[in-house]
Amino acid sequence: MLRVGQGGGSAATQTGATPGAAKSAPAPPRGNVFNIDARGPFFAVLVVGAFLLTSAASPPARPTATLPWTIDPTGHLGMTSCIALYALTVPGKEILNAILLFLGEKVFRMKRIDEGNEHSKVRKLEKLEAVDYSYLALNTIVEFLGMNHIVATLLYGPIEYGMSTFSALNGPLAFIWVMMINDLLYYPWHCIAHKRSFYPYCHKQHHRNFVPFRGYADAANQHPFEQTTGFSIFILSLHSASKVLGLHAGAAWVAFLSWAVLNICNHLAFDSYIHLPLPFPAYPHDHQMHHRFPQCNYSTLTTTFDRLFGSFRPYVSFDSPPPAPAKKVDSDEKSENHAGVEETVKLPEWAAAGGRPELLPAPGSFIGLLACLVFATVTLDIISIGGMPEGRDFAKLVESAILLTTAAVLCFAVEWASREMLNRKNEKLRADAKPSMAGDTVKPAMKGEASAGAPKSD
Repeated sequence: MLRVGQGGGSAATQTGATPGAAKSAPAPPRGNVFNIDARGPFFAVLVVGAFLLTSAASPPARPTATLPWTIDPTGHLGMTSCIALYALTVPGKEILNAILLFLGEKVFRMKRIDEGNEHSKVRKLEKLEAVDYSYLALNTIVEFLGMNHIVATLLYGPIEYGMSTFSALNGPLAFIWVMMINDLLYYPWHCIAHKRSFYPYCHKQHHRNFVPFRGYADAANQHPFEQTTGFSIFILSLHSASKVLGLHAGAAWVAFLSWAVLNICNHLAFDSYIHLPLPFPAYPHDHQMHHRFPQCNYSTLTTTFDRLFGSFRPYVSFDSPPPAPAKKVDSDEKSENHAGVEETVKLPEWAAAGGRPELLPAPGSFIGLLACLVFATVTLDIISIGGMPEGRDFAKLVESAILLTTAAVLCFAVEWASREMLNRKNEKLRADAKPSMAGDTVKPAMKGEASAGAPKSD
């Protein structure tokens, strides 16, 4: 039975994903990626049984509530309401997935990253099997319960409501705090999930697909225990932001929706550059590398902790040609530009698209966060007071607007400066290469002068 993720790079050797990445990679198996490991479903039954026993012994969140707090943490839902809301969430997630697919394929026409060429063949879980549908069906319930607990935290937790309480501290900075702490806590859990002794019981199901491309179906195709862990980590991140910085409802709701949407985007087949305004932001193709090579890129929102602990692996597309064999060059030839080949300065490893250092997010990510925070905060205030907020309340948003706009301008300036520096170096190299590109010509010897290497006449 195949043990993916229990060795140093088992996924790489099974997929043949990246040309030149694995030596002597065996041919990938036909059909689906590997057989079912019974330890995962067995542990899932234990998890569900433990939840049912805990729920049977748990009191309701409110004295008048009819369901235990594990199912209804708000204390305001009855059985009928729970069933109705659950029935809405199932197609709702599929609709969201369909919208993201439409945007990627039809609107932005993004490049797909699940297709190979003559150099590589892509093997992926083309067809879901009964075990996959069983996990997906179970996880629709787990996700509904997890969302209930997140919504209960947003509505009744230590969250600040009202535009009059909004500030740069509990707004954009708290948003960044939530996302960074979420990845800080998720990183060690994800590493543990890949340990040989634990991997087959839980996380192996999610890695049945080496190349995610369906979006929600591939994201939710995982063990209920890790689903529960993911929701718990995010709730802890919300509480930590509230304790340290304060957390406004607008920032909390934007963080929740961003966290959910990016989880789907990480399992779509588009090479999109959607990301959050975080240091060393993670892109969907970074998580694709984790599925192809399970011992890298454990974080999902930022690559900060992967870089810090040495587990980051840069993205390499399937259609990249195999690396050319190294050519020996004589010492006398090293400085020559053979055959008039034009040299250019390649982007350094720290440079992302457009010459922007990988440390910095795109300027548009800050503007996007500002727009989402304003929309969420104003909408929540309208719902709360039943009308438009007063003009003085809008002034509370100015501080955050200045902060995020300044950050966007600084990122743009660094990106522009980096691009200009690379352009100048390329222009200098082209200028230096022009004489050699014209071909080597021999200057005729002047009368009375001996040509180089010509024998002297007596």
